[in-house]
Amino acid sequence: MEAKEATESMTDLQSNRRQIPRFDVDEPAAMQLVMHGVRCQCRILDLSLGGCRLYADDRAEVGVSTRVEVSFKVNGIVLRFPGAVQWTDGRHMFGIRFAEMSSRRRDELAEILGEVEEEITARAAKEAAAERAAVAQITVEKVVDDLLSEQKGQRILEEKENQRRLAELEEIRLQAEREIHRNHLEQEEIRKKAEREGLLLAVHFRSSAATPLPVNPVPYSLAAPAKAAPRERRAQSRHEVNTAAVIQLVNINSKQTGRIIDLSIGGCRIKTDARFPVGIYTRAETEFYLEGLPFRLGGVVQAIHNGNLVGIRFLDMSERKREQLEQLIAEMDAAGESK
Repeated sequence: MEAKEATESMTDLQSNRRQIPRFDVDEPAAMQLVMHGVRCQCRILDLSLGGCRLYADDRAEVGVSTRVEVSFKVNGIVLRFPGAVQWTDGRHMFGIRFAEMSSRRRDELAEILGEVEEEITARAAKEAAAERAAVAQITVEKVVDDLLSEQKGQRILEEKENQRRLAELEEIRLQAEREIHRNHLEQEEIRKKAEREGLLLAVHFRSSAATPLPVNPVPYSLAAPAKAAPRERRAQSRHEVNTAAVIQLVNINSKQTGRIIDLSIGGCRIKTDARFPVGIYTRAETEFYLEGLPFRLGGVVQAIHNGNLVGIRFLDMSERKREQLEQLIAEMDAAGESK
């Protein structure tokens, strides 16, 4: 009865050989030649209900239809099946067809193959999940990179806009400085012209003092500049001094040290310790102590001689600072006249 079942099973296998699924395995195996008793060590490469594929460790010349017995282990279960060589490459590879398999052995093998299939399916699902996760990670990284690139581009545009605005503000500031300097020069020219006219008028009155007064004498208000002229000259006279000074260059935020060699209400000359780095019409603040009083006066570079002799013209001086400076210069004038 069992032989009959085995025969029917083999018939079914042969008729459905193309439809029997094969499962990849990789386990140690052995192939024993029934007629010769020779045993070959192999590895089983795939397995199905109808047979298996073996790879012999050593070259084996086994012909087609040779009766063999195959033993191997799958999922910890040792299996042994009789069969025959279905095909061979003549060296190491052999296709084995199982023969004389009972229903019980077939069911046992089917159960094992089901477990193998489940493992393969689970492994494939795990690999697919890992691949999807990798793709998702790449997608997220790309989105993050795109977002960072967009933010970086926005920052670059904002920086360029800020630089443009700063350039506009700097141009406005420079224009204002040029306008202030031009107005100062105009005022200085008007002052000098008024000073020259006052001096000429004073000379005229001195030269005509010994002559009789005209019928229509000159009003007192016209003669007043003759007395004011010496005072005006003293106000703009320069005095030799020797005190430490610091020039703060506003535009480039740099400091130059040196010593003041002469001073007036309108400005000073400073001999710097190092070569002066900028040209004329540069905004500057001069810091120094005179008779124990600190001064910090804004101005503009008026002249540069020999690289480190700098003429500074004071601008926008407060009334308090002007009064202090005028008082000190007056005291210096008085001290000079007493000598």
